Amino acid sequence: MYKYLSLAIDYPTGQTADLLGSGMFFTESAVQLKALPSAYQDLADSLFMLKEKLAAFENLEDLQVVYTTLFDLAVNKPSYSLYESVNIMPTAKAEKIAVFLADLETLYGSQGIILSDRDMPDHLATELEFMHFLCSQKNIEQQIHFLNAHLMNWVPLLAQQFSNQTRGNFYPLLITFIAQFLDIDHRELV
Repeated sequence: MYKYLSLAIDYPTGQTADLLGSGMFFTESAVQLKALPSAYQDLADSLFMLKEKLAAFENLEDLQVVYTTLFDLAVNKPSYSLYESVNIMPTAKAEKIAVFLADLETLYGSQGIILSDRDMPDHLATELEFMHFLCSQKNIEQQIHFLNAHLMNWVPLLAQQFSNQTRGNFYPLLITFIAQFLDIDHRELV
């Protein structure tokens, strides 16, 4: 499930555009949810609502505009950030943020993962993909640690910021869906 969530929250081009445009995100996510314990089944209705909201977009360009409007910090002030460091250290100096990012890359590296030059270690898509990797390794201790140290520290707050957001609807609902999934997964693991 984490793999699909990481792709869905990435910029809608290439593989992400294919996943969303083809409906595969919804089909595969529904299959994944059904295979999980009953605590996850409540997310099925949210998944259906997400599919309806995405269908409201006439084309990929409209979805890209909404994504950029909501999440590109340089384009729209105020906007919402998909970067952990921006959410947990909004006033931190560059040096502190650089140390945080380096520590996160070191954590990934300790698991054998090397990010490409374009991947930021604290982007939500990157962190969700790392959780996918930890799940594939069946490393529950590391999953719990990463959820506690990273995702649970900021994604629920991001979802809360979106609670009154109606612009575009798809991405606010997707963020809320991700936060709900993380909450359930965290409770199931601990």
